[in-house]
Amino acid sequence: MLKRLLCLLMILLVALPFAHAEDGLVVYTDDELLDMMAAIPEEGEEDNSAFLVLPEDIAMPEGNTYTILLVGSDAYDDDNRGRSDTMILVQVDGDDKTIRMASFLRDMYVKIPGKGSNRLNASYIWGGHELLRRTLETNFGVTADAYVEVNFERLVKVIDAIGGVEVEVSEKERQQVNSILRFYNEKIGDAVEDQLLQESGLVHLTGKQALCFSRIRKIDGDVQRTARQRKVLEAAFHKVTQLSMAEITMLILQNMDAVQTDLTIADAVDLIPLALRCKNASFETLSIPVSGAGHHTTVDGMAVIKPDLKKNQKALKEFFGLE
Repeated sequence: MLKRLLCLLMILLVALPFAHAEDGLVVYTDDELLDMMAAIPEEGEEDNSAFLVLPEDIAMPEGNTYTILLVGSDAYDDDNRGRSDTMILVQVDGDDKTIRMASFLRDMYVKIPGKGSNRLNASYIWGGHELLRRTLETNFGVTADAYVEVNFERLVKVIDAIGGVEVEVSEKERQQVNSILRFYNEKIGDAVEDQLLQESGLVHLTGKQALCFSRIRKIDGDVQRTARQRKVLEAAFHKVTQLSMAEITMLILQNMDAVQTDLTIADAVDLIPLALRCKNASFETLSIPVSGAGHHTTVDGMAVIKPDLKKNQKALKEFFGLE
């Protein structure tokens, strides 16, 4: 009985964040939502989503686009910010059911507002997502509606929360996954041989394996590394959109603390219909700098990439359909 009452509260909370206090409705904070959610699994129900019945009047939007900046830092835990190892601007386009992902190579030498010029990932070290977003806008003319940041620990947790991902892995990549995984296991205190990848081909990756796959760079370069990161994101998106709206809502509520973001729980739930509209979406990808619009050089002893800003701005404008 207690479980049903708590779930009823949760159903109301999913709907109420969009109301205003002046309407006479109570608006709960994210912390209050998470506190209530924490009590639900305690009674041993295996599939809590069965209790979550969302309002029938939630409509799938006819269109709209939403842009999120995904940041992956190279910090092993939350005590350090780390460098922005991964920067991907993702546009979810509900009009033509397309997901567009543009990766920004971390070694690009760009102007950082208030800091002079340096590698792109330095902006995140100095000013977090706020300065990174200003840097991307200053140099490339792109903005994001929100940001989501994960470090190594959080990425593992998020991928495991959705049950892992299916990704095509070559034999060379498998060997590199295991090499990186041994180092990672030792770093976090796990058994060195834990979760080593045994096969290549289309394989099921756990959180740790997906992290190590996303970090491969030695066998090729940063362009290919960012392509692997987009493969993991695409696989994760397909995995999540196979769930029902109720199941996705439960997933968000139980794992919101696994990421850093300026999205509230209400914001995240509000985006579910748009994501479900794009469950069979096509994926388009871009890597910045685009081919022929950047060159490798050395600045103050640093190996960097100097991008041709005009060419890359033009490519991004066309890619995202910006006016």
